[in-house]
Amino acid sequence: MLVPGRIYGDEGIIGHLLQDVEKGKEWNALVQIVNVACLPGIQKASFAMSDVHPGYGFPIGGVGAFDTETGVISVAGVGFDVNCLSGDSKILHEHGYTKSIKEFKGDFYKQRIKSTNPTRKITDTSIEAFMQISPKKPVYEVETESGRKIVATADHPFFTFKGMVPLHELKDEAISVYPFEGVGYEKPSDDIIVSKEDILALPLKKDLTQTVEELDKRGLLPLKVNSDKLPYLLKLMGFVYGDGCMYFTKGKGSVWFYGDEADLEDIQEDIKKLGFKASKIYYRNRKHSIDTMYGTVRFRRVEKSIKTTSSSLVALLWALGVPIGNKTIQNYTLPKWFLRGTKWQKRLFLASFLGAELSAPKTVTGHYYNFCEPILSMNKREKNVKSGEMFLRQIKSLLGEFEVKSKIIGKRLEYKNKKDEISIRLRLQISSSPENLIMLWGRVGFEYNRRKRALACAAIQYLRIKNKAIKMRENSIKEALRLRKLDYAPSKIYELVVGEYVNRRFVERTLFEGRKTSSRIASNFIKFKDFLKTTTHGLGQTGQVWDKIVSKKKIEFKDYVYDFAVTSKFHNFIANCFVVSNCGVRTLRTNLEKKDIEKNKERVADTLFKVIPAGLGSTGDIRLSVDQIDEVLVKGAEYAVNTGYGFKEDLEYTEENGKVANARPENVSREAKQRQFKQVGTLGSGNHYLEVQYVEQIFDEEVAKAYGLFKDQVLVSIHCGSRALGHQIGTDYLKTLEAASKKYGIPIRERELVCAPFKSEEGQKYFTAVNCGINCAFANRQALTQLTRRGLEQAIGIDEKEVKVLYDIGHNTAKLERHDVDGKEKELIVLRKGSTRAFGPGVDGVPKAYKKVGQPVLVGGTMGTASYILHGTEKGMKDTFGSACHGAGRRMSREQAKREWRGDRVVQELAKRGIIIKGHSPAGVAEEAPGAYKDVTEVVDVMHNSGIARKVAFLRPMISIKG
Repeated sequence: MLVPGRIYGDEGIIGHLLQDVEKGKEWNALVQIVNVACLPGIQKASFAMSDVHPGYGFPIGGVGAFDTETGVISVAGVGFDVNCLSGDSKILHEHGYTKSIKEFKGDFYKQRIKSTNPTRKITDTSIEAFMQISPKKPVYEVETESGRKIVATADHPFFTFKGMVPLHELKDEAISVYPFEGVGYEKPSDDIIVSKEDILALPLKKDLTQTVEELDKRGLLPLKVNSDKLPYLLKLMGFVYGDGCMYFTKGKGSVWFYGDEADLEDIQEDIKKLGFKASKIYYRNRKHSIDTMYGTVRFRRVEKSIKTTSSSLVALLWALGVPIGNKTIQNYTLPKWFLRGTKWQKRLFLASFLGAELSAPKTVTGHYYNFCEPILSMNKREKNVKSGEMFLRQIKSLLGEFEVKSKIIGKRLEYKNKKDEISIRLRLQISSSPENLIMLWGRVGFEYNRRKRALACAAIQYLRIKNKAIKMRENSIKEALRLRKLDYAPSKIYELVVGEYVNRRFVERTLFEGRKTSSRIASNFIKFKDFLKTTTHGLGQTGQVWDKIVSKKKIEFKDYVYDFAVTSKFHNFIANCFVVSNCGVRTLRTNLEKKDIEKNKERVADTLFKVIPAGLGSTGDIRLSVDQIDEVLVKGAEYAVNTGYGFKEDLEYTEENGKVANARPENVSREAKQRQFKQVGTLGSGNHYLEVQYVEQIFDEEVAKAYGLFKDQVLVSIHCGSRALGHQIGTDYLKTLEAASKKYGIPIRERELVCAPFKSEEGQKYFTAVNCGINCAFANRQALTQLTRRGLEQAIGIDEKEVKVLYDIGHNTAKLERHDVDGKEKELIVLRKGSTRAFGPGVDGVPKAYKKVGQPVLVGGTMGTASYILHGTEKGMKDTFGSACHGAGRRMSREQAKREWRGDRVVQELAKRGIIIKGHSPAGVAEEAPGAYKDVTEVVDVMHNSGIARKVAFLRPMISIKG
């Protein structure tokens, strides 16, 4: 730790933090406080206010101040949220196996998963962050035309024709899926496959000591079943058994690979991962003349190949059991160690071998809906035929492990060479039943052959949809016969049964001619060649296909949800075959008293609920163009005032006059801006709220007078932020700061704390983007202020000008400030996450009317308890860089809260206490139940007793509008 961790808490608060550690929770605030204390350039301490609880990387309620010259800026320190999937979502790994997303916790940073370059190829990506949270947004189950399902939060993005689109904006659009499913993960054993002694025992007339050293240096000796290098070796092995060959000539080894350019590039990459170097791609014009049983076949082609001349790699492959030399004239079978491996390891070998040797997916000539039986062929000399047959039986057995049916069919004389040596062709035929082909292409698939892989993925999709159409026809047969038994007239049966793939003639044959065979596909069903064009349009030969959403339903979900941040610049990964990818508070004061609201409470509640747009995906009346969005990001609350949403006086009582400097819209992505077009002047969801309160108790009369507060006075508090824009900024820069952490060699204890030097190009871009988010939040609260004024005027006739801004302060911010550090004034970048600024008396930036007493510190409680107004102090300026708590702080997750309480019962219980709750979602109300939070009085008392912020007034809720 570069500085100590300092927690503001009492026995209960500290005890709760310690319980999380004692229970072994990896996600706990104490560890996060320590991790922040280790970031470069941090000053004084890593602070945690009394409302502290775990957040993403940086604790919520945390404060960190960093020297602008030597310090850093981090997404986690400003505030970040995630869009998530259910924990059982199957993630496709680099090696073709799947694991549920929740199983990646603990070692995600060691893993590589499949990602897509949407129009070019399937790639692999590492994972830079793993996220596990209780869902803050509604959860949906999605089903597609091909029958695939996935559970995701409303804001989780899916790849569509328009790019990544949040789920809540999708209805019946086509989304991208990658039909290959792979197999489940099994943990490999720790058994040794190849040892130093095995290499030294190879029958080569050379000293193999250097070979052992080369392999050892690359982490390839001893080679174990669970080695992280074995998967790449298995793929290379499979290919060499097929379209490759190995030789040792005069003690020097070489291995050759033949194929298409793109596939050879994939092989080059895997050789590189093993620590070796492959050659460039060689091109050679070849003339072939082959004598077969059908005559001499002559053709020309451009042969493409690569080689590696690493003798140590060839030696290792030989020791693993790969045949060396001409495979046609020697006996070999699969090595015993391989047959004892896990299924996913066997798949890697098999998929690579089939990529080289198995026929590509294609339909039967003249039968456009049915696929040919895939054929695997190999040639052997007469004396080696038994070995070949044994090898094919092993392949047949391997396929059987994946529930793929196959059979060895008759051997035949292929040709006789110039030496009169006879070549015999052996063949393995795979059943072409739709279910069998889906197993073959969906579980085993192809490696090192992009063309076959893309065709196979499209064929899987075609067969799944075709099977659904056939099932529909079979159901229509049953329905027609059922209706006939009920004495329905044929005309009525036609009316009820005829559909897209069920015509009148089909129903007539069912009723009057009988059926001796099962139903076939309808003649109007799309042919595969046409399906291939439409289902892969715009996706290239990636293997992705379009799959239409047929059902999207909101579900009750009582568990954590999960997400990754990946290093791929395309920021996506494959889950269940689907391609997927700040705030503050303002308090208004009125000249009304509690009794004025009590007699009109229902009307006030209904009116405010009507005029304040709230809830997930809510949109307001303010519509903005791209240029206007940029203006909002620069001018903040000033923009709202200039367009009729408020008064200039409002800006005087807003932090930074409602507009922070150094906001650069060009550093905010187009996607972030698009998500904000209709969201200025909306409350949002989660813990965001608008609350009508009254002052129950005054603690400091002098300060209360300066703030214009009196007993029983009616106040309105608005808690919200920059909506989707702020989240998108965090998402966009997470990858940028991950790269910056590596680029500048920044030591971080937790991958979620990725950061960049504040003065670096990356740090400045993120800082100026964050400022845009802060300004957007100011504008949002300013617009909501004016909507609140209008609502109160409609409900009880109060003049708009009588509703004044007490203060507006941000919660998740990165602010440039000057503070005393060890007796010297320094410029610092202060990160406050779920905490708030609390400047004391006489400090620049505090409104003139409050200068003598310090700025108001607005601390929200819960909708059933209370809130507080405090004021900043000189001690707070010295001890915590002018920072304090911002709310009560959660004591349980949202999911746990929903398990403990029902939203309607929470509303009923609070109504008995005179508090009206208006919410767009019962589940959202349950999440924010009073019992889900700490005791706000306990939290505030810690602040008060420590002297960093002092109590001014105690507020009771009367009406609460929830998102």
